[in-house]
Amino acid sequence: MKKKIICAFALLSFGFAFSQETSSKVFGRLKGISSEVTVKIVHLPTNTAFETKSNSKGQFSLDNLQPGGPYKIEISDGSQVIYENPNVQLSLGNNDLPVVDVGSKEKTIDEVKITSKKTSVKNGVGISQAQISGLPNINRGIQDVTKLVPQSANNSFNGTNFRYNNVTIDGSINNDAIGFSPSLGGQTGTSGMPGSSTRSNSISLDAIQDVQVYIAPYDVKLGNFLGGSINAVTRSGSNAVTGSMYVYGRNATITGNNRVGDNSKMPKDFSDFIYGGRVGLPVVRDKVFLFTNLEYTKRTDPVFYNAGDPNALVSEGVARQISDFVRNKYGFNVGSSNQYNNFSESSKLFNKLDWKINDKHTLSIKNNTVFSQASNLERDGANFRFSSMDFVQKNAASTTTLELKSRFNDKWNNNLVLGYSSIHDYRDPTSGNPMFPQVEIAYNGGNDLARERQGGHCF
Repeated sequence: MKKKIICAFALLSFGFAFSQETSSKVFGRLKGISSEVTVKIVHLPTNTAFETKSNSKGQFSLDNLQPGGPYKIEISDGSQVIYENPNVQLSLGNNDLPVVDVGSKEKTIDEVKITSKKTSVKNGVGISQAQISGLPNINRGIQDVTKLVPQSANNSFNGTNFRYNNVTIDGSINNDAIGFSPSLGGQTGTSGMPGSSTRSNSISLDAIQDVQVYIAPYDVKLGNFLGGSINAVTRSGSNAVTGSMYVYGRNATITGNNRVGDNSKMPKDFSDFIYGGRVGLPVVRDKVFLFTNLEYTKRTDPVFYNAGDPNALVSEGVARQISDFVRNKYGFNVGSSNQYNNFSESSKLFNKLDWKINDKHTLSIKNNTVFSQASNLERDGANFRFSSMDFVQKNAASTTTLELKSRFNDKWNNNLVLGYSSIHDYRDPTSGNPMFPQVEIAYNGGNDLARERQGGHCF
C-alpha cells in the first residue's frame, strides 16, 4: 500500500506566547537598571546574532533561536558592555535566564547552562542533546529517549494505545498513517511511526538535537493526540567541521536468556548491529550550513519452538510427515521446520541545509529517507509454522520539510513549516507459490475440553 501525507503548519507568536516549538526562546530579567539596554545573543557555531531591548522593568525575550549552543550574551548600555556570558546552552522551548544583577561588580559569569527547570516543560518533559548522549540507548530510537517521561511505557503514555500519540520531527508529522502495529510479535518501541512494520526506527538518533514530550498541555495550539505529543528537532551544521562515526552491537555472548520464549539460552545466530556517521560543516561561512547523517542497521533473531525443540508443538517426525505429504500430493515445498532466523535491516539518510538569509530570516530544508525490510516468521508453544509462511515486509519512507523562521521586531515572530511525506509499505512472500492456500491443522491439543477446542495449530 502507498500512503502520502502533506501537512502545513504556520505559527504566529506574539510576546510571551507559549507553543510547541522547533526553536528556543529566551526570557530574562535585569536587576539594577532603570532604563532600556541592548541585549545581544550570538550563536557562536554559526556567528548568528540576535538583538533586542529590555523594557523599563529590565525584562527581555528572544524567539526563534536554534536549540543548543553555545551562545554568547552581551548586555550594553550604548557606550560599554555591562554584562557578558560566553557559554550559554539553550534547550528546545522556553529557557529562563537567571536574574542578572548588572549593578554588581562581577560582570562575567564563567559558565551558566540554561535549561527549563528540572529539564521539564509545562505539562511535559524536555530532553536535551546532552541527556540523549548519556542515556543507555539500546535500540537507538526515540522510544529510548521518551523513557525519561514517568508516564511512558514502551511508547504508551498514560496507559493509552500508541496509535493515540502524535510524533513530529522538525514540526512535520511523523506518524504511521494507517496505524498498523509491527507484524512480528505485536507492539514494539517503533509502533506508531513510519517503518514500524519492519521494526525500524524512523530516524537516526544521532540526527536528533532535542526532544519534548507533552502529556496534557491544555493548549489550543497543540492537538491530534490523546496519549503523548513527541516533538523532536534535528541537529544543524556550523562554521566548524564536526562529526562522528559509531558502531553499536551485541551478540548471543553478551545477551541473556530468551525471556519471551522458553527461557533457553540465546542461539549463537543472534546479532544486532548499528553502523553510522554524521558530519556538520559550512557550505558558505556564516551563511549556509550542511548537516548529514547516514546509518545502517542489521538484526538477526533466531526463531524458537522449532520442530523437535523442547516444549515445541510438533516433533521432527511429524513435521517431516506433513512436508512429505504436501510435496508428493501437491508438488509444493512447505519449507523448513528446523532452525530459522528472522532478520530486519534499514538504511537511513538524513540531510539538512540551513541558510541564513539575513538577520531576520532563516530558511531550513531537511530530508529524512529510510529504506527498511524485515522477515516475519512466528512460532510459539501453540502455533507452529513452516518457513513458507514467512514474508518480507518492506518500507520506503521519505519526509521533506521546509521551515522559514522570521523575526520582524521585538514583538512579532513567525515560524512557517511545510512538510511532505511519502510512505510505501508492502509485503513480498517468500513462498515458491504465493497462490497456494494456507492450511491449518489441529494437533496435540490437550485433554480438557477448552484445550481441545483451542488446540494447537500447524501451518
